[in-house]
Amino acid sequence: MLAACILYSLLACSKTSSGHPDSTNNPLAALPGTIYYSWSDEGVYKYPFKSQKRSTFLAEDLNRNSWDISRDQNYVLECSGADGDYDASLFTLSTISDGQLYKQFRYYATGGDIAVGSLSADGSKIVMQPTFNDGIVVTDLTGKVIQKIQTVNSEKITENPAWTKDNRLIFQFKQLLLQTNQQFDQVSTVKTFDNTNWNTPVPSKDGGKIALVKEGHIWLMEADGSSLQQITNSPAEELPLDFSPDGKYLLIGTDYHTTGPFGKMFYLKIIPADGRLYQVADNKESEGVIPVKAPGSSKIEPANNKAVWR
Repeated sequence: MLAACILYSLLACSKTSSGHPDSTNNPLAALPGTIYYSWSDEGVYKYPFKSQKRSTFLAEDLNRNSWDISRDQNYVLECSGADGDYDASLFTLSTISDGQLYKQFRYYATGGDIAVGSLSADGSKIVMQPTFNDGIVVTDLTGKVIQKIQTVNSEKITENPAWTKDNRLIFQFKQLLLQTNQQFDQVSTVKTFDNTNWNTPVPSKDGGKIALVKEGHIWLMEADGSSLQQITNSPAEELPLDFSPDGKYLLIGTDYHTTGPFGKMFYLKIIPADGRLYQVADNKESEGVIPVKAPGSSKIEPANNKAVWR
């Protein structure tokens, strides 16, 4: 146990012989749920696979720093600057069905740093990403700090955490993949890697698997850290974005690259989360790889900074 410094705070579908959705019969329409993704100055798109009707979900807002969608798709969280209050970050939780305000609070990160966060699996908590001055901070939906995890073994936490199915947090710390308990006052080691050339752990919603980036490609392992294996390959880098609601597929970003001091761009594709190795380069995709294309378009959808699958 490592020491943590705590400061209070379907459509029915035909399949190929490999078991994947039939690529000759609109494979996206056979997938569960809805993806949400941001792109350039066009805001955040909503793309329900079953209806095949992509639409603008959030209009572009230069004051919005990040966003998230609850697992049940009942709420949207927007993390923005607070007008007239330079040191504050404004967290707004609204109902998706009618756009009504549900919760809102101002959060003051140390030193006036910009704070952004994501909703827990059960929608009852928000975790703030580490800032220049702060580590991981967990709050309730009113902004009340539940717990702060500043350091591990006296060294500051810098990597972004991710929520697990049972409302714990996992995050990278040097060579270690760590997991908190549900009270966020202890951390334990899930896996020790040989080096620090890995990042971005993404847990599946069914609690069974974790995807991550290692040496520029996506790897998959069991939730206990066993059976680590590479699952994507291409001449460029890839990024795991989110698992499908049933945990059977993984939304990924291909040709992942930076576009400026804070911008990151990628192209959306979907692969089965079955542990096989998939070639994901454009026009060379392995069977089972599904490029995400808008209805009526032949182009693969680009995205930047964030995409989730609900």
